[in-house]
Amino acid sequence: MPAQADPDLALRLARQVADLYGAATERLLRVVASRLARGIDQPGWAEAKLVEVTALRNDAQKVVAGLQASTPDAVAAAIQGGWEAGVRAAQPDITGTLTPSTNTAAVRALVNETVTQLAGAHTQILRSTVDTYRTVVAQASALPVTGAGTRRQAAQQALDRFANQGITGFVDGQGRRWGLDSYAEMATRTATGRAQVAGTLDRFQADGRDLVIVSDAPQECRACRPWEGRVLSISGHDPHYPSLRAAQAAGLLHATCRHRLGAYIPGLTKRLTDTADPEGDAARREQRRLERGVRQWKQRAAAALDDDTRRQCERRARDWQARLREHVAANDLKRQPQRERLGAR
Repeated sequence: MPAQADPDLALRLARQVADLYGAATERLLRVVASRLARGIDQPGWAEAKLVEVTALRNDAQKVVAGLQASTPDAVAAAIQGGWEAGVRAAQPDITGTLTPSTNTAAVRALVNETVTQLAGAHTQILRSTVDTYRTVVAQASALPVTGAGTRRQAAQQALDRFANQGITGFVDGQGRRWGLDSYAEMATRTATGRAQVAGTLDRFQADGRDLVIVSDAPQECRACRPWEGRVLSISGHDPHYPSLRAAQAAGLLHATCRHRLGAYIPGLTKRLTDTADPEGDAARREQRRLERGVRQWKQRAAAALDDDTRRQCERRARDWQARLREHVAANDLKRQPQRERLGAR
């Protein structure tokens, strides 16, 4: 049977990094909302807010400095943990005993790559925060003001749109904007998953094995389903089986993949059949949608200009959590509270 690892391991290991960026997102939203709320009922509000842009940028820079100081160690811990878990997952399929080891160079390369990737988003944090601040001021000032309530409502509507999108940390090749916390979680989870796979393959190759079999994973996505139970060649030199590289290029072992690789021994390892679980996939995707709803209302609470609005957003977040609890119970799923915090995707 394939060596199995916890399918949510990469998420748990990446949690510390996600929490750092989630906390940074919440702090930035509160900084922007707090500065905008000051004097919003007074004449000359827009002019005063634009004068404060430099101070806002300094506030945001402090948040970025905190991320730069904390991120490398958190990323290193996640990736090292992924590698070690991959090594442990391979042990049941190893003949004899191999001395536990870590490919230090491979782990360090993954850490450096991920830290550099995240650091590249830090400049965008400052730009996104300041641009949003200016946009809210402009939109709140452009509407005919018949009273303080109108200005406040216009500012809150603009802030709500900002909170729904989050602090933009990355724009991908298709033009999609990634919230800072979602991007950090995705990047770290991807690297941690790669480390886990690399740790497993390192052990197999040290044991002289080249063939692996893809596990059956419940709630698998459509991209991975065709590969369940397939035998792959790590080196790509076995003419009887597809290469692992080709399977990965087709989507197997993507950032949120739930599959693992086990050693395949011809004539001994039992092949898997009938592994499709489309209903489970649909239920899992609905769970992710409900979790995003919870996080969205938490972000809007952080961007609230007054206590009444904040309490309303917090109530909406609890409403989404209630719907999530019902869905999890009805579909025999595992609730993951960490995905309801800012910083998850």
